[in-house]
Amino acid sequence: MHLSKKGFIACCLATFATQCTMSNGIQSVDQQFNITSPLDHGVYVAAQKLPITYVLLGDSSGLELNIYMKPVDVNATTVVVAQKADVSEDASSIVTIDNKTYWQHSYNYEIPQATQAGSYEVVFESVNSQENTSVPITIRPFVATSSPCPSPTGSSSASASPNPGDGESSGASRKVNACVVLAGFAMFTSFFF
Repeated sequence: MHLSKKGFIACCLATFATQCTMSNGIQSVDQQFNITSPLDHGVYVAAQKLPITYVLLGDSSGLELNIYMKPVDVNATTVVVAQKADVSEDASSIVTIDNKTYWQHSYNYEIPQATQAGSYEVVFESVNSQENTSVPITIRPFVATSSPCPSPTGSSSASASPNPGDGESSGASRKVNACVVLAGFAMFTSFFF
């Protein structure tokens, strides 16, 4: 079978779009959970929250999970984010992904204001399998403002601090929207060129 140049481009774009929608974060080395945040090579700021979210992929009865923030190129100490992190399979943590039921857990770690800027890894330690899965991140320094931020007024103003997870859902939404646009472009290209 011989594909035209246009057909080849359309196939490549459609394949890329499919891969975009199938992506569910970083899978742990032992394949027991997916890490959906922090973002791989994400940039975060001292004195702000570091979102940590993971999805259990199966029976977690034997899973013991610890989470650390470890410095890479900074003279700092590894800090414990969650010792014996939550791996429960209760109704309050159920999420549905691709018509399958999983359990999702989240932490919002407050990065200390004095945290040195530089490269870090968020390490997910699976104690039972003795496997570590690391997500590289960058911490930017805390910057004090010279004047207090104005507070919102009126009943319809938005909150100055976003709800936990808002960045994730908007990032995921942008990713899905980009994939839909690429798939549409691939179909347009294959029909009209």
